[in-house]
Amino acid sequence: MAEAAAAIADYAARGRAAFDADPAVRDAILYRIVVLGEAAKAALAAAPELTATYPGVDWRPIARMRDRVAHHYWATDLEVVWATAIEAVPELQAVIAAALDATR
Repeated sequence: MAEAAAAIADYAARGRAAFDADPAVRDAILYRIVVLGEAAKAALAAAPELTATYPGVDWRPIARMRDRVAHHYWATDLEVVWATAIEAVPELQAVIAAALDATR
């Protein structure tokens, strides 16, 4: 999850103009959203206590976003993708970093 979130942040740092103009940037962010969502699903399956340990994280939208991008790509709203990349992912990165620090 940390790797996917970091990659999304790196691509988003190129700016909205790059996201709008370059299909490779959009595709990279979309792919990493799929990876992030799949990793979240796997983490919750392996450690269901994550929902109690990190009550500030609503894990369902992460999985739903992954499902939308992977299975309903034609209906994926790029405004939502961009907002996810610049708002939700940085917040999730902080939680992931804290979780990793706690396990070290």
